Amino acid sequence: MPAFDVDSANPLLFDEKEQRASDEASTSVAAKLAEVDGLKTFPAVARQVLSALSGQSFQFGEVASLIEGDPSLAAGVMRMANSAFFSRGKRIAAIDQALVRLGARSVREVVSAVATMDLFPDPVGAGKQIRDHCASVAALSQTLAAKVAPLRVEGLFLSGLLHDIGKLLLIESGECEYDRDERHPDRDHREETSLLGFDHALLGGYVVSRWNLPEPVPRIVTWHHSPKRAYTNGDIGPYVALLRAADHLDSALQSRADDPSVLAEKLIERDDFVLAGIDLSLLKSHWPELEQARRDVLELFSK
Repeated sequence: MPAFDVDSANPLLFDEKEQRASDEASTSVAAKLAEVDGLKTFPAVARQVLSALSGQSFQFGEVASLIEGDPSLAAGVMRMANSAFFSRGKRIAAIDQALVRLGARSVREVVSAVATMDLFPDPVGAGKQIRDHCASVAALSQTLAAKVAPLRVEGLFLSGLLHDIGKLLLIESGECEYDRDERHPDRDHREETSLLGFDHALLGGYVVSRWNLPEPVPRIVTWHHSPKRAYTNGDIGPYVALLRAADHLDSALQSRADDPSVLAEKLIERDDFVLAGIDLSLLKSHWPELEQARRDVLELFSK
Protein backbone atom coordinates (compact mmCIF):
# COMPACT_ATOMS: atom_id res chain seq x y z
CA MET A 1 0.00 0.00 0.00
CA PRO A 2 1.55 3.36 -0.99
CA ALA A 3 2.21 5.72 1.89
CA PHE A 4 -0.16 8.64 2.29
CA ASP A 5 1.77 11.85 2.96
CA VAL A 6 -0.13 13.07 6.02
CA ASP A 7 0.14 13.27 9.77
CA SER A 8 -2.44 10.59 10.59
CA ALA A 9 -2.40 11.58 14.24
CA ASN A 10 -4.16 14.82 13.32
CA PRO A 11 -7.16 13.96 11.12
CA LEU A 12 -8.79 16.87 9.31
CA LEU A 13 -11.91 18.42 10.73
CA PHE A 14 -15.01 19.28 8.72
CA ASP A 15 -14.73 22.63 6.98
CA GLU A 16 -17.63 25.09 7.10
CA LYS A 17 -19.20 23.88 3.84
CA GLU A 18 -19.10 20.25 4.95
CA GLN A 19 -20.54 21.17 8.34
CA ARG A 20 -23.49 22.91 6.68
CA ALA A 21 -24.06 19.85 4.48
CA SER A 22 -23.84 17.60 7.52
CA ASP A 23 -26.41 19.74 9.34
CA GLU A 24 -28.78 19.50 6.36
CA ALA A 25 -28.32 15.72 6.20
CA SER A 26 -29.08 15.34 9.89
CA THR A 27 -32.39 17.16 9.51
CA SER A 28 -33.46 15.52 6.26
CA VAL A 29 -36.60 13.45 5.98
CA ALA A 30 -34.56 10.26 5.62
CA ALA A 31 -32.45 10.98 8.69
CA LYS A 32 -35.56 11.77 10.71
CA LEU A 33 -37.13 8.51 9.60
CA ALA A 34 -34.04 6.73 10.82
CA GLU A 35 -33.67 8.68 14.07
CA VAL A 36 -37.11 9.74 15.30
CA ASP A 37 -39.69 7.40 13.82
CA GLY A 38 -37.55 4.35 14.53
CA LEU A 39 -38.04 3.03 11.00
CA LYS A 40 -34.35 2.26 10.66
CA THR A 41 -33.25 1.74 14.23
CA PHE A 42 -30.37 -0.71 14.39
CA PRO A 43 -31.75 -3.95 15.93
CA ALA A 44 -31.34 -4.19 19.69
CA VAL A 45 -29.97 -7.75 19.69
CA ALA A 46 -27.37 -6.85 17.08
CA ARG A 47 -26.29 -3.91 19.26
CA GLN A 48 -25.98 -6.24 22.25
CA VAL A 49 -23.86 -8.68 20.23
CA LEU A 50 -21.54 -5.93 19.04
CA SER A 51 -21.24 -4.60 22.58
CA ALA A 52 -20.36 -8.07 23.90
CA LEU A 53 -17.77 -8.58 21.17
CA SER A 54 -16.13 -5.24 21.94
CA GLY A 55 -15.08 -6.49 25.37
CA GLN A 56 -11.59 -7.82 26.00
CA SER A 57 -12.79 -11.08 27.53
CA PHE A 58 -16.05 -11.89 25.78
CA GLN A 59 -17.35 -15.45 25.82
CA PHE A 60 -18.52 -17.14 22.62
CA GLY A 61 -21.28 -18.82 24.65
CA GLU A 62 -22.69 -15.45 25.69
CA VAL A 63 -22.61 -14.16 22.11
CA ALA A 64 -24.18 -17.37 20.78
CA SER A 65 -27.04 -17.07 23.29
CA LEU A 66 -27.73 -13.49 22.24
CA ILE A 67 -27.82 -14.42 18.55
CA GLU A 68 -30.00 -17.47 19.17
CA GLY A 69 -32.52 -15.19 20.88
CA ASP A 70 -33.25 -13.49 17.55
CA PRO A 71 -34.39 -16.10 14.97
CA SER A 72 -33.92 -13.77 12.00
CA LEU A 73 -30.41 -12.79 13.06
CA ALA A 74 -29.51 -16.41 13.84
CA ALA A 75 -30.73 -17.59 10.43
CA GLY A 76 -28.75 -14.84 8.70
CA VAL A 77 -25.56 -15.62 10.59
CA MET A 78 -25.87 -19.33 9.79
CA ARG A 79 -26.55 -18.58 6.13
CA MET A 80 -23.44 -16.41 5.90
CA ALA A 81 -21.24 -18.83 7.86
CA ASN A 82 -22.18 -21.60 5.41
CA SER A 83 -21.92 -19.41 2.30
CA ALA A 84 -19.31 -19.92 -0.39
CA PHE A 85 -17.87 -16.47 0.28
CA PHE A 86 -17.20 -16.99 3.99
CA SER A 87 -16.39 -20.69 4.00
CA ARG A 88 -15.43 -23.58 1.76
CA GLY A 89 -15.58 -26.08 4.61
CA LYS A 90 -18.09 -28.61 5.86
CA ARG A 91 -21.61 -27.32 6.41
CA ILE A 92 -22.31 -26.44 10.04
CA ALA A 93 -25.62 -26.44 11.90
CA ALA A 94 -25.11 -24.52 15.18
CA ILE A 95 -24.46 -20.89 16.08
CA ASP A 96 -21.50 -21.71 18.32
CA GLN A 97 -19.86 -23.53 15.40
CA ALA A 98 -20.54 -20.53 13.18
CA LEU A 99 -18.84 -18.20 15.65
CA VAL A 100 -15.75 -20.39 15.84
CA ARG A 101 -15.58 -20.65 12.06
CA LEU A 102 -15.97 -16.92 11.47
CA GLY A 103 -13.88 -15.62 14.36
CA ALA A 104 -14.58 -12.50 16.41
CA ARG A 105 -13.62 -10.03 13.67
CA SER A 106 -15.84 -11.58 11.02
CA VAL A 107 -18.71 -12.13 13.47
CA ARG A 108 -18.89 -8.38 14.06
CA GLU A 109 -19.17 -7.71 10.35
CA VAL A 110 -21.56 -10.58 9.70
CA VAL A 111 -23.93 -9.56 12.50
CA SER A 112 -23.87 -5.93 11.33
CA ALA A 113 -24.41 -7.01 7.73
CA VAL A 114 -27.36 -9.27 8.52
CA ALA A 115 -28.98 -6.63 10.73
CA THR A 116 -28.55 -3.96 8.07
CA MET A 117 -29.87 -6.04 5.19
CA ASP A 118 -32.90 -7.02 7.29
CA LEU A 119 -33.80 -3.32 7.37
CA PHE A 120 -34.25 -3.41 3.57
CA PRO A 121 -35.82 -6.85 3.06
CA ASP A 122 -37.46 -6.69 -0.37
CA PRO A 123 -36.19 -3.79 -2.50
CA VAL A 124 -37.43 -3.50 -6.07
CA GLY A 125 -36.34 -1.54 -9.11
CA ALA A 126 -33.50 0.87 -8.44
CA GLY A 127 -33.52 -0.16 -4.77
CA LYS A 128 -32.69 -3.77 -5.67
CA GLN A 129 -29.96 -2.64 -8.03
CA ILE A 130 -28.42 -0.47 -5.31
CA ARG A 131 -28.61 -3.25 -2.71
CA ASP A 132 -27.01 -5.73 -5.13
CA HIS A 133 -24.31 -3.18 -5.91
CA CYS A 134 -23.60 -2.72 -2.19
CA ALA A 135 -23.24 -6.49 -1.76
CA SER A 136 -20.91 -6.65 -4.76
CA VAL A 137 -18.71 -3.82 -3.51
CA ALA A 138 -18.50 -5.51 -0.11
CA ALA A 139 -17.20 -8.70 -1.72
CA LEU A 140 -14.82 -6.95 -4.12
CA SER A 141 -13.33 -4.57 -1.55
CA GLN A 142 -12.62 -7.37 0.93
CA THR A 143 -11.14 -9.59 -1.78
CA LEU A 144 -8.92 -6.78 -3.08
CA ALA A 145 -7.79 -5.86 0.44
CA ALA A 146 -6.82 -9.48 1.13
CA LYS A 147 -4.44 -9.28 -1.86
CA VAL A 148 -2.82 -5.89 -1.35
CA ALA A 149 -3.45 -4.79 2.25
CA PRO A 150 -4.44 -7.69 4.53
CA LEU A 151 -4.08 -5.52 7.64
CA ARG A 152 -6.87 -3.31 6.32
CA VAL A 153 -9.41 -6.06 5.64
CA GLU A 154 -11.37 -5.45 8.85
CA GLY A 155 -14.28 -3.11 8.26
CA LEU A 156 -14.10 -3.12 4.47
CA PHE A 157 -16.82 -5.73 3.88
CA LEU A 158 -19.23 -3.80 6.10
CA SER A 159 -18.18 -0.45 4.64
CA GLY A 160 -18.84 -1.77 1.14
CA LEU A 161 -22.21 -3.13 2.17
CA LEU A 162 -23.19 0.20 3.74
CA HIS A 163 -21.54 2.65 1.36
CA ASP A 164 -24.77 3.42 -0.56
CA ILE A 165 -27.22 2.92 2.30
CA GLY A 166 -27.96 6.65 2.04
CA LYS A 167 -29.49 6.00 -1.39
CA LEU A 168 -31.81 3.34 0.03
CA LEU A 169 -32.92 5.76 2.73
CA LEU A 170 -33.50 8.53 0.19
CA ILE A 171 -35.60 6.17 -1.96
CA GLU A 172 -37.74 5.22 1.05
CA SER A 173 -38.21 8.85 2.08
CA GLY A 174 -39.16 9.87 -1.47
CA GLU A 175 -36.46 12.53 -1.61
CA CYS A 176 -34.60 11.00 -4.58
CA GLU A 177 -35.15 8.68 -7.50
CA TYR A 178 -32.36 6.83 -9.24
CA ASP A 179 -31.88 5.61 -12.79
CA ARG A 180 -31.80 1.81 -12.77
CA ASP A 181 -29.43 1.86 -15.75
CA GLU A 182 -27.00 4.39 -14.23
CA ARG A 183 -23.66 2.76 -13.47
CA HIS A 184 -21.29 5.71 -12.96
CA PRO A 185 -20.25 5.66 -9.30
CA ASP A 186 -19.46 9.38 -9.02
CA ARG A 187 -22.46 10.92 -10.73
CA ASP A 188 -25.40 10.58 -8.34
CA HIS A 189 -23.73 12.28 -5.39
CA ARG A 190 -23.23 15.51 -7.36
CA GLU A 191 -26.90 15.60 -8.34
CA GLU A 192 -27.96 14.86 -4.74
CA THR A 193 -25.82 17.69 -3.40
CA SER A 194 -27.30 20.09 -5.93
CA LEU A 195 -30.86 19.01 -5.06
CA LEU A 196 -30.62 18.47 -1.30
CA GLY A 197 -27.48 20.20 -0.08
CA PHE A 198 -25.87 16.88 0.88
CA ASP A 199 -25.21 13.53 -0.75
CA HIS A 200 -26.01 9.90 0.07
CA ALA A 201 -22.48 9.34 1.42
CA LEU A 202 -22.84 12.04 4.05
CA LEU A 203 -26.33 10.85 4.96
CA GLY A 204 -25.21 7.21 5.12
CA GLY A 205 -22.24 8.07 7.31
CA TYR A 206 -24.51 10.04 9.62
CA VAL A 207 -26.93 7.12 10.03
CA VAL A 208 -24.16 4.54 10.46
CA SER A 209 -22.53 6.67 13.15
CA ARG A 210 -25.91 6.97 14.91
CA TRP A 211 -25.99 3.18 14.96
CA ASN A 212 -22.67 3.28 16.84
CA LEU A 213 -20.94 1.05 14.30
CA PRO A 214 -17.20 1.25 14.95
CA GLU A 215 -14.71 3.38 13.06
CA PRO A 216 -13.43 3.36 10.43
CA VAL A 217 -16.77 2.30 8.91
CA PRO A 218 -18.72 5.58 9.40
CA ARG A 219 -15.85 7.70 8.07
CA ILE A 220 -15.26 5.43 5.06
CA VAL A 221 -18.96 5.64 4.17
CA THR A 222 -18.97 9.42 4.65
CA TRP A 223 -15.89 10.06 2.51
CA HIS A 224 -16.24 7.54 -0.29
CA HIS A 225 -17.24 10.31 -2.70
CA SER A 226 -14.72 12.77 -1.26
CA PRO A 227 -11.42 11.20 -2.39
CA LYS A 228 -9.40 14.41 -2.26
CA ARG A 229 -10.34 14.81 1.38
CA ALA A 230 -9.98 11.11 2.21
CA TYR A 231 -6.58 10.81 0.57
CA THR A 232 -5.10 13.48 2.85
CA ASN A 233 -5.91 11.27 5.84
CA GLY A 234 -3.43 8.47 6.40
CA ASP A 235 -5.86 6.42 8.46
CA ILE A 236 -8.91 6.55 6.20
CA GLY A 237 -7.40 7.19 2.76
CA PRO A 238 -6.23 3.62 2.04
CA TYR A 239 -9.65 2.21 2.98
CA VAL A 240 -11.45 4.71 0.76
CA ALA A 241 -9.09 3.94 -2.13
CA LEU A 242 -9.87 0.22 -1.84
CA LEU A 243 -13.63 0.82 -1.59
CA ARG A 244 -13.62 3.21 -4.56
CA ALA A 245 -11.59 0.73 -6.59
CA ALA A 246 -14.21 -1.93 -5.79
CA ASP A 247 -17.00 0.53 -6.63
CA HIS A 248 -15.61 1.17 -10.12
CA LEU A 249 -14.73 -2.49 -10.61
CA ASP A 250 -18.33 -3.51 -9.91
CA SER A 251 -19.58 -0.97 -12.45
CA ALA A 252 -17.18 -2.43 -15.01
CA LEU A 253 -18.31 -5.98 -14.24
CA GLN A 254 -21.94 -4.93 -14.67
CA SER A 255 -21.32 -3.22 -18.00
CA ARG A 256 -19.25 -5.97 -19.66
CA ALA A 257 -18.67 -3.50 -22.49
CA ASP A 258 -15.19 -4.91 -23.14
CA ASP A 259 -13.27 -8.09 -22.41
CA PRO A 260 -11.64 -8.33 -18.96
CA SER A 261 -8.17 -7.34 -20.18
CA VAL A 262 -9.46 -4.11 -21.72
CA LEU A 263 -11.59 -3.33 -18.66
CA ALA A 264 -8.62 -3.93 -16.36
CA GLU A 265 -6.42 -1.62 -18.43
CA LYS A 266 -9.02 1.15 -18.24
CA LEU A 267 -9.60 0.73 -14.51
CA ILE A 268 -5.94 0.72 -13.59
CA GLU A 269 -5.57 4.27 -14.91
CA ARG A 270 -7.69 5.57 -12.03
CA ASP A 271 -5.92 7.14 -9.04
CA ASP A 272 -8.03 4.97 -6.72
CA PHE A 273 -6.35 1.80 -8.01
CA VAL A 274 -2.88 3.34 -7.85
CA LEU A 275 -3.36 4.56 -4.28
CA ALA A 276 -4.84 1.20 -3.25
CA GLY A 277 -1.69 -0.52 -4.49
CA ILE A 278 -3.50 -2.46 -7.23
CA ASP A 279 -1.44 -2.88 -10.41
CA LEU A 280 -2.46 -4.27 -13.78
CA SER A 281 -0.91 -7.71 -13.35
CA LEU A 282 -2.62 -8.21 -9.99
CA LEU A 283 -5.99 -7.12 -11.33
CA LYS A 284 -5.76 -9.37 -14.38
CA SER A 285 -4.47 -12.39 -12.49
CA HIS A 286 -7.21 -12.18 -9.84
CA TRP A 287 -10.05 -11.18 -12.17
CA PRO A 288 -11.73 -14.64 -12.11
CA GLU A 289 -11.50 -14.75 -8.30
CA LEU A 290 -13.03 -11.27 -8.03
CA GLU A 291 -15.89 -12.24 -10.33
CA GLN A 292 -16.51 -15.39 -8.29
CA ALA A 293 -16.49 -13.48 -4.99
CA ARG A 294 -19.04 -11.08 -6.44
CA ARG A 295 -21.28 -13.94 -7.60
CA ASP A 296 -21.02 -15.68 -4.22
CA VAL A 297 -22.13 -12.63 -2.26
CA LEU A 298 -24.92 -11.75 -4.69
CA GLU A 299 -26.24 -15.28 -4.27
CA LEU A 300 -25.89 -14.98 -0.49
CA PHE A 301 -27.95 -11.79 -0.27
CA SER A 302 -30.55 -12.89 -2.81
CA LYS A 303 -31.83 -15.58 -0.40
